[in-house]
Amino acid sequence: MWRAVAANPHTPPDVLRELSEARDSPYADNELLHLLALHPRADEVVLRAVLAATAAKLAEGERPYAAVLALADRPELEADDVRGLGSLRGASARLRRGLARHLDAYA
Repeated sequence: MWRAVAANPHTPPDVLRELSEARDSPYADNELLHLLALHPRADEVVLRAVLAATAAKLAEGERPYAAVLALADRPELEADDVRGLGSLRGASARLRRGLARHLDAYA
């Protein structure tokens, strides 16, 4: 159900912010974070919450790579804040390269 709410383009930012804290399984959590990072109504507050949740997942050794790359494409976030995700435990060399490409495209 969380994914359906996150995929709805009419979901308000306050609900999106609450969803950033929702937890289920690693796969579902990563997909939810990706949907939230892409959401057209995600404002800076929502995106910062998604950034924090994504950082926590990476620090735990999980791989929310799609969310990381989607966050890198969001102009509401500072590039340095998103770049920091590449230094966390779960970040692979491939993710770091993709992250650099995404951030360089908007520099």
